[in-house]
Amino acid sequence: MTPGRPRKKTGALAAGTLVLAAMGCSAREPGLPRVQAARVILITCDTLRADRLGLYGYPRPTSPALDAFARESVVFEEAYSAAPWTQPAVSSLMTGRAPEEIGVVPGNVRRIGPDVETIAERFAARGIATAAVVSNLLLKRVEPPPGVQGPIGVSQGFGHYDDRMLSKESVRKLPERVASDTTAAAIEWLDSRGARAKEPFFLWVHYQDPHGPYTPPAEQAREFDQPVRDPTQLPLGKSMRGKDQIPLYQALDDERRVDVYRDRYDAEIRTFDRALGRLLAELEQRGLYEDALIVFSADHGESLGEHGYWFCHGENLHREVVRVPLVVRFPGGDGRGVEPGADGVRRVATIASHYDLWPTMLGALDIAPGPSRGLALLEPQRLPLERAVVQDFQPLEQARWWAVSDGRYRLVWSADNPAGRLFDIRSDPEERNDLANEDPARVRAMQAAHARWVSTRVGAVSSGSATASDLTEDLQRLGYVERAGGGD
Repeated sequence: MTPGRPRKKTGALAAGTLVLAAMGCSAREPGLPRVQAARVILITCDTLRADRLGLYGYPRPTSPALDAFARESVVFEEAYSAAPWTQPAVSSLMTGRAPEEIGVVPGNVRRIGPDVETIAERFAARGIATAAVVSNLLLKRVEPPPGVQGPIGVSQGFGHYDDRMLSKESVRKLPERVASDTTAAAIEWLDSRGARAKEPFFLWVHYQDPHGPYTPPAEQAREFDQPVRDPTQLPLGKSMRGKDQIPLYQALDDERRVDVYRDRYDAEIRTFDRALGRLLAELEQRGLYEDALIVFSADHGESLGEHGYWFCHGENLHREVVRVPLVVRFPGGDGRGVEPGADGVRRVATIASHYDLWPTMLGALDIAPGPSRGLALLEPQRLPLERAVVQDFQPLEQARWWAVSDGRYRLVWSADNPAGRLFDIRSDPEERNDLANEDPARVRAMQAAHARWVSTRVGAVSSGSATASDLTEDLQRLGYVERAGGGD
């Protein structure tokens, strides 16, 4: 441990324990199968809705490479992020802990402090090589502010952290990296391994596409152009928010037709998918694919008009912005006891979350994660997690949101609507029909369960959480984040 650096909080809240322990989540039981892998590869995509992918039933050809990958993996049908913004969502994924426990909410620019252990640090401590390739400005490595000792943010623990971003967003002119360059950077690191190529490593690759503005290459844009089906046009907003307007940073010249924006979003997914296909092919060609644990997910989703929110995220906790794709390929294509469906894909309907990834990834390289569930412990009809919490969220200081789901019903409530809205997501996946008045007992029970979860949390908010003031000022100046929040 670096002299003068705060001691890491290592086991206070492992993933499975964190997610509604009072509601049925259990520790590892003797005899349950463990996954053994030669390496762990985590691939995340920014702002990617599950329901815009072929493997989740979308009819347009947005994701052929990912669909093929899913056919030799396990697909989690109902998986959730911890927050609808990049910084808290990824921070939670990398620590197995809730965003508010590690000090990264409210807002989208706070970084975990040096006293919080990341999964990369846990791997590095065991001598395992760690590398990351990131493409979102908010994930760049930053210097800690005055008074904070040690590195901050999700870059902690990575021996190689590639955050080169040579492209610019079309409106805000903020740095980003397009999907093809992200794959190239990941391959470059694989090349650098040389004779050590087959030694264990943990690699994280984060793609920025399809985050807005939706500006895919012309080839993909043409592929997804369609005649206008929805005549709706929207005004261009004067802010970055998307309630009843097109957010300022999403503006595509003078275009105001919502169908065009939706088509461009799909085209951006296809652009990402092509780059992902190249990365997976490279891994296979190098002999790094078959015996690896490969996890694919997104940081959060995107509103495409639901509940009056357009082309945005971070403004509510409805399902479209926190339900994420989660596809896990276990070594050898092992289905972990899950039988393929009619489409050849192994699907798990029980609710899951990013919190489950911490124990799964650590356990794959024989590192004890602490008492936890994890996705590696699958047995047919035997998933101990019954319910999950979606992170408390504050788009503004005065507007908190909460959500909880039991896999069928989902309750969403906020500071301005404490009674909540209850949805049966099996029959109403877009959360249009509020059942709260019809079933007040269920509402009370779900809110009580959430309260029990909060009351049983261990540990205080990280004292070392920090915001890099230079980056924050740049983002505010550009309108990228508002004073109490953000839009990424």
